[in-house]
Amino acid sequence: MAQEILHLDTNSKEISVANYFGKLPIVNIKADSFFKPALWTSFIPLKAANKLRNTMHDELMLLSTNCTQIQAHKSGHFIWIDEPEMIVTGVRIILEKVARM
Repeated sequence: MAQEILHLDTNSKEISVANYFGKLPIVNIKADSFFKPALWTSFIPLKAANKLRNTMHDELMLLSTNCTQIQAHKSGHFIWIDEPEMIVTGVRIILEKVARM
């Protein structure tokens, strides 16, 4: 996560360049909260982080006319650790969409 935070500026510039993908199938997997509730999360501005995260997910849904959002209810930001089956679900959705194209 430290690497992700250190490169936020670079990552945001890359994302701003990639601003529209036409009909490309995209699956946006969204956790209920940026961090799972824990004692240490009471020391960070979780409400503000979640507000920013929600805005980012809204913007991701505009990248293509073929976006699907699925909710990961048992995860924080690290969905691949908390709910790896959601990644499998996302891949299946994309494969189904590609097969119909």
